[in-house]
Amino acid sequence: MKAVILLSGGLDSTVALWWAKERGKYERIFALTFTYGSKEEKVTVECTKNITRISNIEDQLVIELPWLREFAYMKGSTLVTGGKQVPQFSGKLNNINLNETAKSVWIPARNLCFISIAASWAEALGGDVDIVTGFNGEEAGTFPDNSKQFVEKVNSLMKLAVLEAKVRVVAPLIDKDKRGICFLAGELGVPVEYTNSCYEPQGLSPDGKPIHCGKCESCTRRHRGFMESIGYDKTTYNRRRNSTE
Repeated sequence: MKAVILLSGGLDSTVALWWAKERGKYERIFALTFTYGSKEEKVTVECTKNITRISNIEDQLVIELPWLREFAYMKGSTLVTGGKQVPQFSGKLNNINLNETAKSVWIPARNLCFISIAASWAEALGGDVDIVTGFNGEEAGTFPDNSKQFVEKVNSLMKLAVLEAKVRVVAPLIDKDKRGICFLAGELGVPVEYTNSCYEPQGLSPDGKPIHCGKCESCTRRHRGFMESIGYDKTTYNRRRNSTE
């Protein structure tokens, strides 16, 4: 059996990669990364390279989707280059600002596009192939294409969409919130300091670690997850965070 990891360079997809490695059921693991003009793209692509190197994954495919950037810009997404600044937060997250961020950074049908392309590659690889994702319970509350229902519906479609292989989407984090993901990362020994969660990272440190803004919704989720699960956060931030935030 093979696995195709949708590797964004973020915390969730990297934890999913380590989960796949630890299972020992995959004879070969491939990493699939997409670029579509997002503001964090230069940083996240370097993160995926570091992550695949550290994890000894030799097979990585990077696919450019310039048309998705155009669609996202048309939609007004703040996540792509040329868009407005993503929402910033100085305190705790609540449903109001989570919904605000969701609308702001939404990329039209992004995960559906990613899964479709991954399924095409998986069928070309042949045999039994799991498309392993970092979809999780916490982000499903904000982004419906991270939900268990989305995974179930897509897997139903796979039976009609794929002819000469057995392909399914696997989401090992689907029932976890960010605290649970951070705790699992510690258990699996994931090099979390090389992963990026920031919507607008400030480049890379000399040793290749992404520098997070520390103010966007995604940074806030990440920091809260680490502090509430393992009590410390290895992330490099552009500003000093109060560990009690």
